[in-house]
Amino acid sequence: MPLLNSQNVPYVKLSAEALWQKEMLHCIMEIYSAKGDKTAPIKITSLFLKIWSLIYENSKIASLSKVHNDDLTIIKNMVGYIQKFYCDKITLSDIAAAGAVGQSKCCKLFDRYIGFTPNAYLIKYRLNQSVWYLKNTDMTITEIAQAVGFSGSSYHAEAFRKWYRVSPSGYRNGAE
Repeated sequence: MPLLNSQNVPYVKLSAEALWQKEMLHCIMEIYSAKGDKTAPIKITSLFLKIWSLIYENSKIASLSKVHNDDLTIIKNMVGYIQKFYCDKITLSDIAAAGAVGQSKCCKLFDRYIGFTPNAYLIKYRLNQSVWYLKNTDMTITEIAQAVGFSGSSYHAEAFRKWYRVSPSGYRNGAE
């Protein structure tokens, strides 16, 4: 109940670098492999309880502070700003200002909670939007690039290839 009722632990970002998190990932994989066993309900329940135990033992609920919640509010504001204004020209200072923090803290928070730089998140968000346009409209690639905030279609195509390993036209033609 302390974990479920805590506002300070909204999620646990798993990394195989942390031993206890690696163990959790292993438990999750075991749950999937146990599905067909006769004793699956028992095995899965046991693994599920082990996961909860690992989270509880390693989550330092008492030491989590208001700073953590403030950081989440700041990151939410910055991500919300990107999602609202992604088609406009956005700078790092614009994103940081949306969270009322400096550029350095902005970058640190994005790295900690999202795993991308603010600029990489912006590009990825724009690309996700362009995927929607590719699937649901007859707009040209150049029109889509401009609609989602890229300054040129060549940069859009380069970024698209980097993330999706296919060109925008290839994606549209079913090479996803």
